[in-house]
Amino acid sequence: MTTLETMHEAAMKNYEEKNLDKALEIYNEIIRLNPIDEVALACVRDIYEEKDDRFNYYLARANVNIAQNKMEYAINDTKKAVAIDMENLDARRKLARLYKVSKQNLKAIDEFLRLLAVNNKDFDAYFELVDLYMMEDSIDSAISVAKQGSENFPENNNMKNMLAQLYFKANDYESALSVVADDMLRAKILLQKGDDDEAKNILDKFNPNSLDDFQKKNYYILMAQYLYNKKDFDNSLSQIENYVKISGPDAVSFQMKALIYEEKDDMFNSYLNWGFCRKLQGRQDEAIVEFNHAYQLNANDKTVLFELAQLYLNQKERYIAMEFYQKIYEIDRDEKARNILAEFYESEGDYKKAEEYGLTRESKNSNDKPEEEFVGLLDRIMGMFSKK
Repeated sequence: MTTLETMHEAAMKNYEEKNLDKALEIYNEIIRLNPIDEVALACVRDIYEEKDDRFNYYLARANVNIAQNKMEYAINDTKKAVAIDMENLDARRKLARLYKVSKQNLKAIDEFLRLLAVNNKDFDAYFELVDLYMMEDSIDSAISVAKQGSENFPENNNMKNMLAQLYFKANDYESALSVVADDMLRAKILLQKGDDDEAKNILDKFNPNSLDDFQKKNYYILMAQYLYNKKDFDNSLSQIENYVKISGPDAVSFQMKALIYEEKDDMFNSYLNWGFCRKLQGRQDEAIVEFNHAYQLNANDKTVLFELAQLYLNQKERYIAMEFYQKIYEIDRDEKARNILAEFYESEGDYKKAEEYGLTRESKNSNDKPEEEFVGLLDRIMGMFSKK
């Protein structure tokens, strides 16, 4: 029997013997260990109902609804609890967070503001509010909240750095530098401001081998930016590779590479990296444009051809995608392209073409259309695009 099963038995025994406080204590410990234990959540609700504690009953019932992903019911229950005790900060914080996870950002903002009006020392509320304002593209309001947080927590570096980050996003570099506490962030701001040598002096204080992975990848990308600013493009690329070894390829690394290759007048690799950047950002139309630019410069690059083929497939443009798979196959009889083409022509009913690409069928249904009707499908598809 597991620990939780033993605890459930003990809690139920106490509940049946009307030792409600002890049962409640055990059930709350179960919930601490497993926050979505619906049996424990429901029992806590029932205990508060039996104790006629309406405030905690509504909060407990809200927890049951949260576990069942019934957010609107959870919100309504929490509102009832708040109505019973308007000064209870935990209930109001719970309501604010429920609004936030339900993507009712404006209501969440109102609740967090009410929370801070009662208790301006609620540390987490400042971060929650800043996050919500940024979701609503209201950076001025986010800065205002972060300034209040910094005033109420003047010694807290996290507050200072949050405010610095917001000033940085607003392109107010002087204000950012006036409050920033983190040296790595200070170097980032200085690089963006154009004070490259001052930023380098800060970066030189770090030994990347003694940094954790998060700090290390920030160090490498900042060094890459410094070297880019100094037009030392090859070494900048090396620093980006160091960054990628830790973080993996991401939109930031592809964007940096795209900019470097553009400066090196290597437009193929610039377009290629912009394509990957836009793809990772979820901007598929723009990715297609960038990869097509690369394709115009090198029509035989398989990486570009595969990316275009897959992007067109994602957009349900199957015929255009097959055109690119055909180009891939013509380069070196690529196995993956061959299989995709075979499956495509089979799905189109052009069994002759499918078999040309290696697809074999042990038998054909008697209702299959004569192969002659489909002969030349590839030619018709290719002709469609040649008339553009």
